[in-house]
Amino acid sequence: MIKKDKKNLGLTLIEALVSTVVVGIGFIAVFQMTNFSVRSIDTSSERTKANYLVSMMAEDVLGHSRTVHGVNTLTGDYAVDIDGSIQVAGVSQPTARLFTDHLAAVEFRVDGCDGPAGAVSTGGTGGTPPPDPAAAPESIYATEHIDASSNKEEKWMRIFSENRYLKCKGDEDVRRLKMYKICRWGGVCDDYNDPSVTDDGMFIGRVQVNLNNGKKRKYLYFQADYNIRK
Repeated sequence: MIKKDKKNLGLTLIEALVSTVVVGIGFIAVFQMTNFSVRSIDTSSERTKANYLVSMMAEDVLGHSRTVHGVNTLTGDYAVDIDGSIQVAGVSQPTARLFTDHLAAVEFRVDGCDGPAGAVSTGGTGGTPPPDPAAAPESIYATEHIDASSNKEEKWMRIFSENRYLKCKGDEDVRRLKMYKICRWGGVCDDYNDPSVTDDGMFIGRVQVNLNNGKKRKYLYFQADYNIRK
């Protein structure tokens, strides 16, 4: 019995320490996998939301491409000619523009986490100052304008500048919508000319949303409108 007891000895201190290290390494690996899974889920969620928001902006433009920017269309006394010229109460309005023409001249852009948002002219920077982060968030439809296109820009501004839907991680997280007006005619399409477009403009929109401080970028190109030449 004594000889048998001597053979059934317990663990030594070194064996116990080695076993503890092995188990600890296993737990560390599990914790790292859990942390990686949480980050992956968060990244996937942000990319999915970015896809939805990019599509939302394109659909807003397509649904209101023939809306007159800056004119109250509820009065019913306006008309848009085939070439895009606009009349209000029978009087020509040279300053009035369709939504696509407006976006071709004034780019929508939000720069970084604290940058200004709103309509940015192609000739310089500008826009609406960012909201106070300490203030309670307002509804994206809190401010109403006289025209649908301005309401769409207001909605985009609140969605992207307040970072309520997408996380902003740095100054390279830019959100923008740029409209390209392409045709062969000088004076109609000054910046982008193509001899194959013989009408008064083919409008190509580009939506860009940067994620993870610009390391991941989402683009969407779409044809927004087409103006027939008289």
